[in-house]
Amino acid sequence: MKTFTFHTEDQISAFKPRGIDDLVYVLKRADLEGKKLIDMFKEVGDRLMPVLEEALLEVEPARGFVASHKPIHQSKLEGVSVKSWQKTKTHTIKFRQRYKNIPVYGALVTLEVDDNYNLLAINSAIGDPSGIDASPKLKPEKLKELIQKLTKHNLANLDLTATVYYYFDTKFKNWRLVYVVENPFQNTNAPPKSESIPEMVDYVIDAHTGDLVSELPRVKTIR
Repeated sequence: MKTFTFHTEDQISAFKPRGIDDLVYVLKRADLEGKKLIDMFKEVGDRLMPVLEEALLEVEPARGFVASHKPIHQSKLEGVSVKSWQKTKTHTIKFRQRYKNIPVYGALVTLEVDDNYNLLAINSAIGDPSGIDASPKLKPEKLKELIQKLTKHNLANLDLTATVYYYFDTKFKNWRLVYVVENPFQNTNAPPKSESIPEMVDYVIDAHTGDLVSELPRVKTIR
């Protein structure tokens, strides 16, 4: 995973990625035409990705994550949300990364603009899972039985939801194609019994080998 931060008012760094001017133009045109930011997800994302590709060639890998030295040509940005801040009169547009049409777990790009859609800042964390087979060998219907075998958790009565992601394994420092298997709460109005506590996690399963890569805790307010 690589990170990149760009602030238009930053006078310290002279680095200006190619494509910034095209991105600024698209934002300004949207303002002049009275378009809503939420309707500009695709066009802004298409202009933003080349900026990130150029920028990521110039920065070092962060937090020990692996990264290639080639642009991530098969990545696209998918709009997630727009949030407006009345106090600062700014808007933040959030995108997630898809590589070969598969989401990259933990990748996030945030674009900040003012009320007139002038670019203020870009903050990004982008992954490069190139070289990973995008076709899962493990069938989704086998996941519940596999997880129960690996964890000894009783999931018989749970309706699990599995989504395919590219996932960076921090333990082995490599990318994997995984299923992130969401484990829902059966009764959201009642505190869990002690024996159900181990089941309050989501499971990360390698989609090729069936290995249990990680258990991700689910944040839940217990009343």
